[in-house]
Amino acid sequence: MPTSRLLSAVRRTPPIVLATAGVMLGCIMDAMVKSLGGAYSVVLIAAGRYAFGALFAGIVLLTSRAPLPNRESLPAHALRALIIAACALLFFNCLTLLPIAEATLLIFSAPLMIAPLARMLLREPMRLASGGALLIGFAGVLVTVHGLEGSADTGRRLEGLASGAAAAVLYALSMVLLRQIGPKNNPVTIAFLSNLIPAIYLVPVAAWLGAAPATGDILLFAATGLAGFLMWFCLTAAYARAPAQDIAPAEYTALIWSAALGFIFFAEAPRWQAWAGASIIVLGMMLVTWDSRRTPRRD
Repeated sequence: MPTSRLLSAVRRTPPIVLATAGVMLGCIMDAMVKSLGGAYSVVLIAAGRYAFGALFAGIVLLTSRAPLPNRESLPAHALRALIIAACALLFFNCLTLLPIAEATLLIFSAPLMIAPLARMLLREPMRLASGGALLIGFAGVLVTVHGLEGSADTGRRLEGLASGAAAAVLYALSMVLLRQIGPKNNPVTIAFLSNLIPAIYLVPVAAWLGAAPATGDILLFAATGLAGFLMWFCLTAAYARAPAQDIAPAEYTALIWSAALGFIFFAEAPRWQAWAGASIIVLGMMLVTWDSRRTPRRD
């Protein structure tokens, strides 16, 4: 069975390789979203991405015989899916307005926000290093937005920056909520619901707006859904088999993939401020990684 062979191959693949592949697939999806953004609204793009993602995730769910979610967890899944849908709309809007590398950099600050959100919502203790990393990451974002061109595009750039920053907050919130439902659900089941429920939210809105993809672009819409599903499939499998701090370096490769895709397909050359901001944000993430390695030894 193809699915069983796929799952077997995933189990044999080193976690860091899976994580790197997942990050690369996410950047490829971003490039396809940016390409579609020239002709379609972000609502239709997001609806298509999650509708096709749900199709591919459903196939894996059925063929792998993963358990269905229990009724008690459905409200939590529905709330997280609403946040995921809003995050996708904001980030896809950001992608249509900013170079891929800069949009990726903004969403890159999301991991730094997880600790304070977990403190507020889950009452998890927030370590000093996490607070320091958050401030460092915010400084990196400020460096990134510094030196914007004083042209007629400034308004669109500011809209893109605001969309990206809001998407980062919602992404971090979705990850915090995942901590609540993750231990109680199968990863394949989570992936399926994380695609199906956002599609349920978004497809009727796209239909109400009268939006529909051209026949020639349906394959590209399907590819975004497949890339999005495979991205989370790889990342979920990687984080399930290795400590988060061992996987974190793979996230940094997003800057390389996004810069390369932006340059090759959209002739985008990231400004030096973007690279400087990326370095600062990576420094903040390294601080959290170092502290997470050190903390268990104190317990």
